[in-house]
Formats: sequence, structure tokens, C-alpha cells
Amino acid sequence: MAKKIFGLASVKIGAIAGDGGMSTTLTTVGETVSGTATMTQEDNTVTDFTIEESDSPVESIVSVAGKIAFNWSSYNVSYSTLYKLFGGTGNLPQPVGAILTAGALTGGTGYTPGFYENVALTGGSGIGARANITVTGAAVTLVEFTSLGEGYAAGNDLTASNADIGGTGTGFSQDILTVQTVLALEKWEAPDAFTDVEKSLQLTDKKGNVVLIPRAKISAKMALSFAKDKLGQLDIVATVLQPEKSGEKRITVKFAA
Repeated sequence: MAKKIFGLASVKIGAIAGDGGMSTTLTTVGETVSGTATMTQEDNTVTDFTIEESDSPVESIVSVAGKIAFNWSSYNVSYSTLYKLFGGTGNLPQPVGAILTAGALTGGTGYTPGFYENVALTGGSGIGARANITVTGAAVTLVEFTSLGEGYAAGNDLTASNADIGGTGTGFSQDILTVQTVLALEKWEAPDAFTDVEKSLQLTDKKGNVVLIPRAKISAKMALSFAKDKLGQLDIVATVLQPEKSGEKRITVKFAA
């Protein structure tokens, strides 16, 4: 049966794995502008070899394959997105009692290996904290806050339901070292010089087909319209590059059943 690619369900980006392969910690960009998501290949560069005795080439080869790029735009002009695409500094919204710095991580045991996105954290005196959680082996090894919550206090210990991080395990906790004492609004500060950004991408269409790109150069620009009938957006180009991991393919398409 012929396969079809139709519509866009999500775009996820993440840091390239340490071995140069596909990222295992991808997060959603979101709010893709309608009609902007396309994956195209430029024309190949063809070299023809001719001889005096004929008007037609005796040999024609593709000397350079056309580059492949995924283009899209997003209305998601948030600190997290700007930081991923451009670097720089800044912070998420920080109400009183928002988590400023994390302390000791207790990884626990018996958890299911994987990457779990935007998991609700429980415990402590506050509410609203969420994080991307990485489980390696059988323990939590990395907690990256996606929402800093409010009302927490230094010394609080946070955890998560094992149902949200694989369904097994016990003993994980993340200590809070310091919290916000006055209201701080979300902000992003551009770096003095923009550097090349390379990420892994995962594209999922409406049929459940998944396109994996282990390594792509990300070029983004801000298109922040201030007109009353338009929204500011980010225009992004991800150019497919050869992965640094031996044997890893530039593009893999996993078709839905």
C-alpha cells in the first residue's frame, strides 16, 4: 500500500546525543504557523562530460547532491524557544516561591529508562513545578525544569508519580536549593554574537509517520510584526547534515502501521 505524508502534528528538537546520534531528549516547539512546514531538496549539481564528436555528453554525473532542509515558522516566541534557537540568557516566569536553583538529586531505583516531557512534580509547599525527566539505567539522572511553579521554599523535596516516568520505580527526589523572593517576569536576553546551533529534529505528521533527523543546522530569524492583524513569529530553517555517529543515517522515516 502506498504511504502518504499529510499535515504536521508536532516538531520536536533536542540536543544531539553525546555519541553524535539522534537525540533522546526532544521537546516540542509548538504553535507552527499554518502552511509553513515544508521539507524540500534543492536541485542536484550535474556535471556533463562532452566530446568534440558529439553534441550529447558522453557522461553525466551528479557531482553535488542538493541539500535537504525543513522550513517552518512558529508563533511560540517564548524564552525557552528563543534560548534553544539563538542561545543567550534569561529566565522562565518566576512568581514568589518559584524555583531558582536545584540542589541534590536523588535518582531512586527501579524506574523505566527514557525521556519524559513536562512531568508534573509533587511535594513541597508550592504548586505548578514541571520538568523534563531523563531516566538512565533504573534511576533519574537529569531534571530540567519547564515550569518553576510558585509557593515553594528552600529545602523542599520534589518527586513525581512513577506513572508519569515509566510506571515503575521509587525513591526519586529533587531538592530545592533557592527560590524566588520577589516577582520576576519571563525574559530572554540575546547573546552578543549568534553562533551556529545544531540540533536533532523529530517531525510527526497527522497519520503518525515520524521523520528523524539526527543532525541539522538551525538557522532562525525573528519576524516580530507589531501590526494589529498579525502575530510575531520565528522563521526557522533546519538544514540536514551528515551525522557524526558512524552508521547513522541523515534521515529516517518510520511509517505508521
